[in-house]
Amino acid sequence: MQQDQPKKGPSEIGFFTDYGDANRYKILEVVGKGSYGLVCAAIDTHTGEKVAIKKIHDVFEHISDATRILREIKLLRILRHPDIVEIKRIMLPPSRREFKDIYVVFELMESDLHQVIKANDDLTREHQQFFLYQMLRALKYMHTANVYHRDLKPKNILANANCKLKICDFGLARVAFSDTPTTVCWTDYVATRWYRAPELCGSFFSKYTPAIDIWSIGCIFAEVVTGKPLFPGKSVVHQLDLITDLLGTPASDTISGVRNDKARRYLTEMRRKHPVPFEQKFPNADPLALRLLERMLSFDPKDRPTAAEALADPYFKGLAKVEREPSCQPISRLEFEFERRRVTKEDIRELIFREILEYHPQLLKDYMNGTEGTNFLYPSAIGQFRKQFAHLEENGGKSGPVIPLERKHVSLPRSTVHSSTIPSKSQPDLASYANRQTSEEACDKFRVSDENSGNLLKASRPPPRVPAGTNGLSFVFICQVAIVMVDPIINYL
Repeated sequence: MQQDQPKKGPSEIGFFTDYGDANRYKILEVVGKGSYGLVCAAIDTHTGEKVAIKKIHDVFEHISDATRILREIKLLRILRHPDIVEIKRIMLPPSRREFKDIYVVFELMESDLHQVIKANDDLTREHQQFFLYQMLRALKYMHTANVYHRDLKPKNILANANCKLKICDFGLARVAFSDTPTTVCWTDYVATRWYRAPELCGSFFSKYTPAIDIWSIGCIFAEVVTGKPLFPGKSVVHQLDLITDLLGTPASDTISGVRNDKARRYLTEMRRKHPVPFEQKFPNADPLALRLLERMLSFDPKDRPTAAEALADPYFKGLAKVEREPSCQPISRLEFEFERRRVTKEDIRELIFREILEYHPQLLKDYMNGTEGTNFLYPSAIGQFRKQFAHLEENGGKSGPVIPLERKHVSLPRSTVHSSTIPSKSQPDLASYANRQTSEEACDKFRVSDENSGNLLKASRPPPRVPAGTNGLSFVFICQVAIVMVDPIINYL
């Protein structure tokens, strides 16, 4: 017997279109806007879990955008790892052949690394070490699957109040299959210049490698250490100038390998520069951290460590454990066959629909057996969901006062967010989430054990904070970093 659905409040008008499981979610507020549409925070009424729902509207208006969306949801289904954001569900559309919007349910994360860096000029060495460890651990998993992210930057690394990081935004990622010939050179690379490896600035080499992501993580880590971007280039030429100002002029054999004539000539004719010692550039950093950073920021990609090699660096002694740093099986070429042929909108629509069914096992079984119907087994509620989003959009993401919520743990954000929420003693307030996907709940403390001494490494400064985001939301990013690696956070194996 079907249970009565909870009545919708007057503030919950608009958002969904015609999706049968929309009644499962109680929309709280808009937490992000972008060219794709909206992200709303919500509560899953089946589980009580807080989630973020990303509405991607008019998916098939441009086939290039639809292909990017397909690529991202496929990769996030395959790459299941604690340091990569998780898709929990994709809502069923009302029709296999006529849907235009998709609604992707992510785990809820509270902020991103860009906001954390901006709000904290005194991150401890323990913070820095643990942040880098998580990023490299995610890279090891991705790279052993032959996935290159290609757009790593602080805004694409989500953060929680327990210092947990998760990499997101795989729209520019690519899979490099092992049987690909000599050239892996994607022409649509448009990642943020400041974190772009030098070989991407000048089309230096005929084959890109996972070292492009290692460089980006090195730039991000340097920004965590100093609080400001390492190479904020205003153009490709300026970017190369900033890189060579720090690293010095590349060796002649490196320059000779540059395939772009203009870039090779520019480097050849550049005045001779000597490298700046990293101890001088980063005077307050851990010496072990600087030795690893110097390796990660090698101008020549073949001189950079792999993610696995970086994790084995002495810098992570007492933190790294190889059993907590899994590899991934290489991705099958069949998963990305659509990248190798000309596809139509209908082809992409069918492939996205197939991805959606991965989160609905019974319907997937019917689909694979050819027995699924044209519509679904229960009445649609997306019209109501769409109205909720429309109302929130028209009212700036707000719809009424809310009772400030008490924090269950000291590590959770303070009660400063005002929105149309359901009062709940255990619900933390939501933070800046602009244009982002999302992740797991905060916990009391994030701690990392020192295997050699058995002692806890304790932060000597106040916990880091996160300021108001672009949508006016705010919270205090409280991270008591006596850091000890807590098994439940990592133990997903």
